[in-house]
Amino acid sequence: MLKEYGMENAKELDAGYGKTESNLLIDNTKYQKLIGSLLYLSVNSRPDIAASVSILARKVSCPTQEDWAELKRILKYLKGTINHFLKLSNNNSEDNILIGYADANWAEDKIDRKSNSGYVFQINGGSISWACRKQTCVSLSSTEAEFISLSKACKEAIWLRRLLSDMKIIQTSPTIIYEDNQSCLKLIKEEKLSNRTKHIDTKLHFVKDHIKKKEVECNYCPTESMVADIMTKPLKPPLFAKFPKSIGVELD
Repeated sequence: MLKEYGMENAKELDAGYGKTESNLLIDNTKYQKLIGSLLYLSVNSRPDIAASVSILARKVSCPTQEDWAELKRILKYLKGTINHFLKLSNNNSEDNILIGYADANWAEDKIDRKSNSGYVFQINGGSISWACRKQTCVSLSSTEAEFISLSKACKEAIWLRRLLSDMKIIQTSPTIIYEDNQSCLKLIKEEKLSNRTKHIDTKLHFVKDHIKKKEVECNYCPTESMVADIMTKPLKPPLFAKFPKSIGVELD
């Protein structure tokens, strides 16, 4: 893939592949093909590019020159980290305890103002499940966006616990899901819903129900240590640099 879209085709790419006056690509076949290859990588072995690829994959029907340029940047990043691999275990622990991180980027899409949800689940320091998805509804506050993300992470935690149980890896304690929004965590502990939050009561009761069943537990995590932040949006280089290692993408 790097050979097909890399330095060998740099002149063609930089000259403006399929350029039009409206800034759209005349033929988006190459864009779609590259998106498919990058999606395979992001889903299976490179969670560090998941957010960027997920955002660009939403534009396969009518990509612009800017979108094509962003895809080239992802390729350049992959070429510079070609010797990095996803490690399934990042420490010497053999406790096999499942932990998760959930985060959201409120109103990320400037067109429809829908938010991005992201989560990462790890065992023994190695990432085994991750996702970056656009929310299906418009959130009226950052708390609501975070809670939608938390409910998605809760569903994933339940499925992973059952899968691990089938593999004879029993989770004897609740799965901790770290969240960096204090209002979201406070909402879980409150008995009554306010007028500002009653429209998300289904997701709220879903999370509360599984907390009562002692399947999950929600704890606070500072934003600067939130591993799932890399799943919600493309980060600036100083912030981005510290997160790949946190999710297990390291130099072999």
